[in-house]
Amino acid sequence: MSEKPQQAPELSSRLKKTNEELKNLQNSVKTGMINVKVLMDFRNAAERARQASAAVEQWLERQGKGSDPYSLLAQVMSQRVEMATQLVKDVIHDLESLDVDYDTPGLPELNKAVLTLSERLNKLFPR
Repeated sequence: MSEKPQQAPELSSRLKKTNEELKNLQNSVKTGMINVKVLMDFRNAAERARQASAAVEQWLERQGKGSDPYSLLAQVMSQRVEMATQLVKDVIHDLESLDVDYDTPGLPELNKAVLTLSERLNKLFPR
């Protein structure tokens, strides 16, 4: 669905305000207020939301200027890979610290997804 020209600036303005609010929230929640793992999860989620919001903003800006917004996809994919890598590292740490175990909901689905991901990556990076 394409954005009506008069709505794009309003949406862009709202995205900027949302980004600012997320940044302020990230700075407001301090260590010692809540568990460090919960705090880090919040900060990572807020940062990811800010990145996604910035991508939408850039898309609208490029579209409005007649530039190719599809060139942003490489950046979006790079951020997605970076986020997935960090999440996998976090889960590895949680497994090692026994915060995640066999009874953790969703673990079988995660195992299946990681195995499928591994198969696809092995095609890109054969041994």
